[in-house]
Amino acid sequence: MHNWYWTGYGFRAMNTQVYAWLYTNVPQAGEILCDVQDLFYSMENRLSRFKADSELSRLNRADGPFRASPTLFDAVSVALWAAHATGGLFDPTILSHLEQAGYDRSFDAILSSFPAPRREMTHTVPFPAGGNGAQAVSLPLPPRPGQFLAVEMNRVTRTITKPPHVRLDLGGIGKGWTVDRAADRLAGLGPFLVNAGGDLYAYGVPPGEYGWEVGVADPRQPAHTLATLRVADRAVATSTIARRRWQRNGHTMHHLIDPRTGAPAQTDLLSVTVVGERVATAEVFAKVALIIGAEAALPYLESIPNVEGLLVTQDNRLLHTTGLKSYLTSALQN
Repeated sequence: MHNWYWTGYGFRAMNTQVYAWLYTNVPQAGEILCDVQDLFYSMENRLSRFKADSELSRLNRADGPFRASPTLFDAVSVALWAAHATGGLFDPTILSHLEQAGYDRSFDAILSSFPAPRREMTHTVPFPAGGNGAQAVSLPLPPRPGQFLAVEMNRVTRTITKPPHVRLDLGGIGKGWTVDRAADRLAGLGPFLVNAGGDLYAYGVPPGEYGWEVGVADPRQPAHTLATLRVADRAVATSTIARRRWQRNGHTMHHLIDPRTGAPAQTDLLSVTVVGERVATAEVFAKVALIIGAEAALPYLESIPNVEGLLVTQDNRLLHTTGLKSYLTSALQN
């Protein structure tokens, strides 16, 4: 019988810092966490659109049926499921729009070419004319849908077929999906937390605690914590337009594309944090909520079982779903 002990490991992957903590009595815990690092590196090498030799890049260049690895096939399947489930408000086929906005290389490379805008400029983003997007969640597709309906998945042959002009970007789901894969590998070994740049899965309850305490950072002042959540066997994901921003032709751009317009989303929200069952789906729901705006986002999140959300508006208001209170350790710090 081995004693229980803590093991932690940190590394950089997918353009973010990843940390994993595990409380276990398994003697090879360090090796297991190294396997988590290898998993992230492997997923990045397969799924990154910024690597010309990645499997995703080869799929994007394909002009016929592409036989995919189980990893790529599963990742694309989840992304397409998310597109259908959100009526196209999450769309993995809008890569050309990301590139037109200037997100045609890694964010680190963008910042080396263009200075990031001053943080307070995020408060000047106008809300789209014609309403707050409340009806969007009930539409079968956005008014200007992407091409996700043109992507065909054949589970028998494990092939992906798409029109030559359609290219996929898995950046909106790949990080959370990888955290979910890591969580699947660690499940049963003891309490653990895998955190990839704020998108995380917390499993079990650490000794002497009631759950894992997770801070939600203020998107305007990342060193300031807006809320502390206590979670166990839950995923947490945050989407924000306050960080990945750059200047292009005199305009402030960000990475979150609204499939209804093909342009960076114009929203009255600055960030959305979602608590859910899986990180990939929490990531999707957070992005959709951010796109559709505060008035539509709250009822949208309330309608999804086992999902809660915390919204930060451009005018500094904090909004949340009814059930989020069960996760809060104290009052919100506005």
